[in-house]
Amino acid sequence: MRKLYLLYIILLSASFSFAGKYAASFLELGIGARALGMGNAHVALSDDAYGFYWNPSGMAFLNNFQAASMRADLFNSLEQQNFVSAAMPVFGGVTVALSWVRLSVDDIPRYQSEGLLLDASQRYAGNKPLIDESKDSFSASNDAFVLSFAKYQRVMVDLGWQYFEFPIDFGYGVNFKMINESLDQNNGSGVGIDLGVLLKMGLSNVFNDENYGDLMFGLNAQDIAETKITWDTASKRKDTIERNFKFGFAYMQPLNFMNSQLTMAFDLDSRYSGASHLGSELLYDSFLAIRMGSNESKLTIGAGVYLWKFRADYALQGHDLGDSHRVSILFNL
Repeated sequence: MRKLYLLYIILLSASFSFAGKYAASFLELGIGARALGMGNAHVALSDDAYGFYWNPSGMAFLNNFQAASMRADLFNSLEQQNFVSAAMPVFGGVTVALSWVRLSVDDIPRYQSEGLLLDASQRYAGNKPLIDESKDSFSASNDAFVLSFAKYQRVMVDLGWQYFEFPIDFGYGVNFKMINESLDQNNGSGVGIDLGVLLKMGLSNVFNDENYGDLMFGLNAQDIAETKITWDTASKRKDTIERNFKFGFAYMQPLNFMNSQLTMAFDLDSRYSGASHLGSELLYDSFLAIRMGSNESKLTIGAGVYLWKFRADYALQGHDLGDSHRVSILFNL
């Protein structure tokens, strides 16, 4: 009950008192257990149906139709997170994707406002809250509907007549997203845009040695126009989602002697004074993956299994409100 009460306070604060800073913060929880197990370091690794979230340009590298889904009970089941996405290459190196993300909280107890006027030290005596029983309960939900486009392009780089040419693969992407938030009797909505670019370069081509791997760089400019969320309150309150530049790099090193591949990635966000993310993955025989990372200095672990046309991933992330377990499934036609 204490954690639910704390969540109630957070919801009220995030939605009205500090919403200008934390507007639509449900979009910062992450999507896809592979990326989450790697500490959210994925802006340069985005290349599947989860790509709209980490870097829309990564979906330019899809060769087939993909569908992805995730369901998670967060913070000891206080919140429910759901996600589905479908991405399809069409023609001319273009990929189109549709995605939906939802975060919801039910049965939030409603208390007399007098209790909420107490400061944090007055609300509790030990583990017992110093407020009356709740009058009733209400719900909160957050939804994002996203339409994505990505375009693939290969550029040949000529190092001069005495050297050779080698390819660099580029992906460009854009998200158009509609955000709806609901808290008790009030609703807010807004439309935002993300822009992304991803670069892949095979060092085996540069050094003419197959023992080298691939180097990737990624940039995702989220809410490039600073998305506005307008609430249906009497004052028509507007909250702003701050612009965020998420950039990073990754390197995939083949380990041919053990039929494996080691991937290392690093991301940095401009939002919140530069949140950093570090992740690694060891993939054995294109079948079993183990992962570890650091998400803003919090340890993350994960694993993945590749079976036929499916990939199932699991991730564990720690949080002050409780650990979160996430399981996601990717289908690759």
